[in-house]
Order: sequence, then C-alpha cells, then structure tokens
Amino acid sequence: MKILNLSGSPYEIGLRHGEQAKSEVLSSITSYEKLFFENANITWSQAREMGKQYLHAIYKTNSDLLEEMEGLAKGASVDFEDILVLNARSEIVLTQNKTDGCTSFAIMPPKSEYAFLGQTWDWTSAQSKSLIMTKITQQNGPKIHMVTEAGIIGKIGLNEHGLGVCLNALRSNLKSNELPIHLGLREVLNSEDIEEARNKVVNGQLGSSANFLMAQAKGAVHKAINLELSPNKFGEQETVDSYLCHTNHFCSKAVIDDIGSDNLSTEENSYNRIDRIGELIEGSTKDHNVVTEKDIEGWLADHENQPNSICIHKVPGTSDYTDTITCFSVIMNLTNKSLYLKEGQPCQPIDTQRFSF
Repeated sequence: MKILNLSGSPYEIGLRHGEQAKSEVLSSITSYEKLFFENANITWSQAREMGKQYLHAIYKTNSDLLEEMEGLAKGASVDFEDILVLNARSEIVLTQNKTDGCTSFAIMPPKSEYAFLGQTWDWTSAQSKSLIMTKITQQNGPKIHMVTEAGIIGKIGLNEHGLGVCLNALRSNLKSNELPIHLGLREVLNSEDIEEARNKVVNGQLGSSANFLMAQAKGAVHKAINLELSPNKFGEQETVDSYLCHTNHFCSKAVIDDIGSDNLSTEENSYNRIDRIGELIEGSTKDHNVVTEKDIEGWLADHENQPNSICIHKVPGTSDYTDTITCFSVIMNLTNKSLYLKEGQPCQPIDTQRFSF
C-alpha cells in the first residue's frame, strides 16, 4: 500500500495526494464508474451531477475540505467533479444498492491492556487496488494517520490527540443534501476531543446513514462512543470501561422506527458477524483476562460462519466490482497513538505496517 506524506495548506495537501497517488485515484474512478452502473444503473455523468448537490453542505461545514479536493483534482489531472463524486460515493450508490461490510469494535481498560479501536474494511476487491495510507500534517488541524481510498479525503484512522474513528456502512432509503459521510469522518479526525467530534455529526448533519464508532485516550481518561447516524435521527452508546462493537445493521429502536423497517436493507452476514465479534470479546475477557493486541489479531482473522465470517474471502466466480472481501484491517492503540495496518485479509496479509505519532 502506498504511503503518502501530506503537508501544507488544504490545497497543497490535496495537490500532493493527487500527484503521489495519481494512478490509484484513476483506479478509484474506474472502479466506481463500473460499480455505480453494475449495482445501481447510474452512469458516471449522472453521478457527477448528483455530487453537486453536496457542495453547499461541504462549504458551510468546512471550506478547507473543498480546497483540499480542488488540489487533489489538480494533482491527479482529473476534474473536480470526479473527486466530488468519490467523496460522496456512499450517498450516490449506497442508498440504492450495495453497501460496504466491516466489523468494528472499541475496548477500553480495564477490559484491555490499552484503549483499542479497530475494524475490518470489507468492500470490492477491485477497490483494494486503490487503497493508500496518508500521514497528514495540517496548518489548521491535528496531525492525522488515515487509511483511505485514493481520491477520498476522509476515512478510517486516528489523530495526534489519541482520537480515532471507524466506519460501518448502514443502508436505508433516506438521504439528504447534507455532508457526505466520508467528509464527516474527516471532520471527526479534525477534532481535538471526542465530544467535539460527536457534535459535528449528530442531529442530521450527514447526507446518508452510517455508523461511526469513535474512541479516545486522553491521559488516564478513555471513552468510546458508537453513533448510528441517519439524516433524521441518531442512536448512541458509550463506555469508559468496557466495549462496543458494530457491523452493518441498525440496532437503535429510535432510528429504526423513524426510518421504518420496510425501508432498511441488511444482509444476513451482518447479524452473523455482530454475534461472533461479541462472542470473541466475551471469550477473551472472561475470568478477568485483559485483552491484548494479539487477542484482537485473532478476532479480525476469524473464519467462523464462513462465508459470513469476520475475515471475508472472495467467492469464486464473482465480479471484482460486485464482490465483497476484507481489503484491510486496523488496530488502533489510542493510548500509544499508534495504528497497526494489515493489507489484505487479516489471516494472510499482503503486508503489515505500524504508524505512530
């Protein structure tokens, strides 16, 4: 996976992203052009028009985001509208048909040795070729270490304040013209503390549904918050001394009642994975055992209930643009402000790397 060191003004950060990962950005565009059409019968030209509806929300939230996307387009020699589509890809296609997978968790001391946050990221094998690791030094915000898809400026990672965020896709037919969820993730990582991050994304501030699991270690204080977000409502759980986990279905009764169960779409594997990650965490913490990074590596590589397992492998005969595999996994040690990345399936990674502040 390509590692990008990005610094300067928002425009300069975007410019360097585009220049250093030009081939990966072009791969993202090709991948989503095919995915949009195969899954939702949306052409790239139509997607570019659909993306424009989010410009006002992005500008009113943080104009730096627009500047970074403008620089990115310049650096990759593509149109701004192409980069806008990538950053709004969840709003354009996930309310229609296909969703990301992903199993996420946060576990806090004394249940664990350190404050941990992590997940698998399950998506099309075609898009795994576009993954990059970004190390960002901003003029107007914290330093960030983030795994993302080339061309997308917000995703999964942590910042220098020990604040991290994970993403689980949630699918419903609700959407609005508010901030795309990937830019919401960036706004979380642009925050100094977890309460600030929370307040940036609740109360209908996002354009589609998603689950954000965020956690922070700040000195001796640890906290994790899970937010099921929709354009209308949100559900919330938090802990300072236990664990939270999530997959790809709504659990909050308030959110489900607001959307209506007939307007939700969830695949069976999401229920299999949430049950299994809960079993694994409970098994690791029984008899007052303290969870270690090694335990978590085992959870992420688990194959129970295969093919509906936490570690997902390609089903033979499926298209690279419509299949779902585990493309990478991360374990964030928020206490030590480090990120352990495994590229590919956690059971047999293509590569492993550690990043820290």
